[in-house]
Amino acid sequence: MTGSYTNGPSKTSGNTDSFLGSLKQNVGSLFGNRSMQADGAARRAHGDAEVHAAKTQGYTEGQVDSIGGSIKKNVGSAIGNESMRAHGASTQAHGDVKKAANNY
Repeated sequence: MTGSYTNGPSKTSGNTDSFLGSLKQNVGSLFGNRSMQADGAARRAHGDAEVHAAKTQGYTEGQVDSIGGSIKKNVGSAIGNESMRAHGASTQAHGDVKKAANNY
């Protein structure tokens, strides 16, 4: 399997494993090779799980940024610190985008 968790889960690596596993599974099916089918199914499942883990991680990171940015934005507004408010708003927006990109 090509996927690696050494740097955390990756959507790219997971999608690659899922695609190659599906391909191997179909080729195994075409030739009646049950071992190849099983290997392909396992690789596809591993890839799908890695994509799911990467999306979960990305969504969680986005949620943390969104909440932290919102707090910073509101505190900046409350104390009249425009720089803090703007930075918080930017962080919140970045988090919202990251959550949307990793939503199911």
